[in-house]
Amino acid sequence: MGQRKMTMLVWVVGVLAALLQPTFAGSLIGAFSNSLGPEEIIEYEVVNEGDGFEERKIPSLNWACMEQQSSSSDADQMDVFFKLFGYLGGNNDQGARMNMAAPVSIEYLKNDTGVVLTGCFLVEKKHQTQPPVPTDSNIKIKVRPEMNVLTRKFGGYATSDSVWLRETAALKAILTVAGKAVRSDLMYWNAYDAPFKFWNRRNEVWLLEAV
Repeated sequence: MGQRKMTMLVWVVGVLAALLQPTFAGSLIGAFSNSLGPEEIIEYEVVNEGDGFEERKIPSLNWACMEQQSSSSDADQMDVFFKLFGYLGGNNDQGARMNMAAPVSIEYLKNDTGVVLTGCFLVEKKHQTQPPVPTDSNIKIKVRPEMNVLTRKFGGYATSDSVWLRETAALKAILTVAGKAVRSDLMYWNAYDAPFKFWNRRNEVWLLEAV
């Protein structure tokens, strides 16, 4: 249930951001003013093109992240994305308004106590070296290390955990045929498009090879 709420909100909060009046939404509107798509897309190196999948090297980058347990309520999950949009809209120590960068990424981490979902916005390139510090202590600037991921693109609105888990299973099946085993405790669910892009949408599951 928690995964469904988190992934649905990648879409729902974008719609709300565009519909709310500026006097109510404040910096949230400014952060999502580019409703047709992000200003920047993550840069990466394609290491290998397999049969139905890609292996990519993702550089170490700064992300603005907020963590939630999978048992969080609807209100808690909504709060995650409103706060992240607010960070981009100027709720930071520099008062900087930052452009959206793609993808919006959800880290899915399974540990001894359950599943932890962390919603993350990629910090735009010009602020990567020194990201503004969030004024909300719940938002952390997280440095993801360089990593090689196995992935493939799929379209449509991926707004439920069933879609993401189905795509994860499909990718795992392709990788099994290719002789690649992947970690079961960690994955990334990534959406590249704003909610008002209706066609040719891009989504990706990133899996890490088991070592």
